Amino acid sequence: MLRPTIKDIALRAGVSFKTVSRVLNGYTSVAEDLRLRVEAAMQDLSYRPNQAARQLRGRKAFAIALVPALRQHIDDIGQNQRMPGYLGDVIAGALQACQAADYRLIIETLTEPSLATGRDAFERFLDCTRVDGILLVPPLCDDPWLLDLLAQRRMSVARLNPGTRLDEGYCTVIDNYAAARAVIGHLTAQGHRHIAFIKGPADHRAQAERTRGVLEAAALEDNIRLDLKQGNFLFQGGLEIARELLDQRDRPTAIFAANDEMAAGVLAAAIERGLQVPKDLSIVGFGGLLVSEMTWPRITTVYQPTIAIARELAGLLIAHAGEQPAEPADGSTGADAAPMGGQFKIEPFRLIERNSVAPPQA
Repeated sequence: MLRPTIKDIALRAGVSFKTVSRVLNGYTSVAEDLRLRVEAAMQDLSYRPNQAARQLRGRKAFAIALVPALRQHIDDIGQNQRMPGYLGDVIAGALQACQAADYRLIIETLTEPSLATGRDAFERFLDCTRVDGILLVPPLCDDPWLLDLLAQRRMSVARLNPGTRLDEGYCTVIDNYAAARAVIGHLTAQGHRHIAFIKGPADHRAQAERTRGVLEAAALEDNIRLDLKQGNFLFQGGLEIARELLDQRDRPTAIFAANDEMAAGVLAAAIERGLQVPKDLSIVGFGGLLVSEMTWPRITTVYQPTIAIARELAGLLIAHAGEQPAEPADGSTGADAAPMGGQFKIEPFRLIERNSVAPPQA
């Protein structure tokens, strides 16, 4: 059978082919009864739009790009390192939004983090690949030169958990500061007075608020000893830092890791040393990743709805695809020109209490 055309749809629905075209391109001026007739005819004829032809005819590319990491980080994935679970959740959420809208998700990496070499390579990607928007995650969502480049290109940008320039693009964060305070409050309420905190990488700007929350919550308590360690958000990093902490003569009774993968590494280090969790050591993670549910004991964690956030941000890029941005009033360009979009949202978090936390032994 020949592929049905918009003229076939128009004949079936009893409308003009221009009305069908308007429905396909999302025009809100089409009357509701006409839109329903067109959609019913499309379903009856099993019509699926030819995206390549639609790209040629209109302003929409019917694709968005996700930039999750530096290329070196992806190249390093192999036998001893896997893609972080956080990125898997982001990809899942973005795919859910794209599939629902018949869009394509293009995944690209930055070759280098520096302006000197990274910009030219990413501009080549933008020149060769037509997309309706860019979804950025930490740490790239806070990279100044990348944000400036996308502003110059007048591109729609969505940013998941950024820590700077929160008025640029569609930004969704959780209250990292309040979440960290909640964790310290939970541990001190259990009676812990010697707590270690494994921080995330310094270039993840938003997670710095977790450190601030830990410090300020601990300062409000009496007789608290707080050990701060620099982490990298990887299982191996949590394992190595926990080995160091647990080999101390005066080891902490609780360890709070700034993400769940490091928390799983802490659990592995405790098991190596014959410690029982939570009897000998309490552990808390951050993120609500699948790994926190797959260990035993399961790890207490701060849950952030990463899949839902990524789905919503990708949906915003899709919903506003093809819109022409207004030129800046002063005619400015470059770093002074804001990217398309502009929405800041704080998503709620939850402290999920599992069986990795208990009062310390006397």
